Amino acid sequence: MNVRCNYCRQSFNLSRDYLVDAVAKATEKNQKYHTVECINCRKAIKVPVVQMKRYAPEAPAEDEG
Repeated sequence: MNVRCNYCRQSFNLSRDYLVDAVAKATEKNQKYHTVECINCRKAIKVPVVQMKRYAPEAPAEDEG
């Protein structure tokens, strides 16, 4: 997932593994946003959890049978 800093306009990617962990922690705490630190200016960026869920890989469905 590509994220752009609101302050310095630096663009960077979040890996799928990071997204899976971040979405799990955010849903556990019932949060709407996850904060990511910019790699350039080190300011906090709010990323919506709903948007992160779109880019995170789907959990494998367990067979009910």
